[in-house]
Amino acid sequence: MKFKNLLFISTSLLIFGACSSDDLDVDVPETDTEQPEEEQNPDNNAPDTFNLTAVNNGASDIEMNPLLMWSATTDQDGDDITYKLLLDTNESPETTIAENLTTTEYTITEGLNRNKVYYWKVIAMDGKGGETESTDVFSFTTKGLTLSESALVTNAEFSDRRNHSITEFDGKLWLIGGQDDNSSYKDVWSSTDGKVWELVAEDPFGFGGKSNHTAIVFKNKFWIIGGGFSDIWSSTNGIDWVRNDLSGPFGSREGHSTVVYDGKLWVIGGTKGSEQMNDVWYSEDGITWTEAASSTQFSPRTDHTTVVFDGKMYLMGGTTIQDFSPLFYNDIYTSTDGINWTEVATESVFEIRANQTSLVYDNKMWVIGGWQALTNQETMEQDVVSFADVWYSENGTQWNKLNGNDSYTGRLGHASVLFENKILISGGLNIDQDDNLRSHYNDVWVIE
Repeated sequence: MKFKNLLFISTSLLIFGACSSDDLDVDVPETDTEQPEEEQNPDNNAPDTFNLTAVNNGASDIEMNPLLMWSATTDQDGDDITYKLLLDTNESPETTIAENLTTTEYTITEGLNRNKVYYWKVIAMDGKGGETESTDVFSFTTKGLTLSESALVTNAEFSDRRNHSITEFDGKLWLIGGQDDNSSYKDVWSSTDGKVWELVAEDPFGFGGKSNHTAIVFKNKFWIIGGGFSDIWSSTNGIDWVRNDLSGPFGSREGHSTVVYDGKLWVIGGTKGSEQMNDVWYSEDGITWTEAASSTQFSPRTDHTTVVFDGKMYLMGGTTIQDFSPLFYNDIYTSTDGINWTEVATESVFEIRANQTSLVYDNKMWVIGGWQALTNQETMEQDVVSFADVWYSENGTQWNKLNGNDSYTGRLGHASVLFENKILISGGLNIDQDDNLRSHYNDVWVIE
């Protein structure tokens, strides 16, 4: 019996081995080789070759919204052709910025950075898998920021002045107050282009002029703070102004700086009476104010500037009176709470100065103009300089100087504002020590 079982097993193994032979025909399902419709036609012809035409390859100083153009191509099969545009900073561009184009041109409306090299190419497609790239990849360099060769307007409708303000509000520019060597102004001017100005209010602030104040937009209102007084004014239209009944608890203030940060309005430093301050105040509504710090890490000062950049407040420059003489600064401090301020270890920076203007534009911080007075150790007199320079920085530690021109003169107490993707600079005072001249301006210049 055991022998019969063993024989059965051996016979089974023999049969199984025969069935496993390489010579055995096995039915294997056919692989699905069917391709998408656009790729299954081997007779389809790709579009003919074509060229890029504009902007010219290697062109420089190109505006930020260039029109790119290429020649039309044809398709031997008569298929409809669409184009895909690729552009980025790689020599072989990979980023699609437009597709399904039926025309041979495209205007870039946003996304380009200044002073950058961009590469671009176009791909023609027939909708059936046929694709042809432009014969070349073109490059161009965008325009860097420059100070205009001439003024937008050399003699605006408002009078020559310094220590005024210009603010963008409700789609318009608003110029308020200021002074010259004889008068202090409290008028309000408006413009839609920075070139033509209209007087819209002669005396909206009551007693006294408005000079060395700050002007800012906060929670859909236009605010004016200080200017030799402790008053605070707000407006919803730039023409009609309402005084804050609580006034400013920080007291009489001028030469201070004001920013909107962390959903609050901040007043920093400045002159209170005859004393330079390094205190910090904030308000969540422009009416009720809280003192964040009575004395901070930066020294007491006036005529400094503060901007909000990279999630921080940046305070820069300014002056104070020491031993009856002005002492100027070019130090930079940052803060995220208004209480604790950290000095920036700068690698390159503008000269010491005060009465400059600062703003944020093109992902950079800007410092424009100002003045300094240094004691000449030989004559023991003050050497005065009115700066005509413009500085910018992407990180606060390294500052670069923008190329200027001889037509633009040095100035202090001017006003600067960002409007329609340009920096406008207006007015101010130039002190020419050599010729013993003091010249006030009512011009407008452009950086773009």
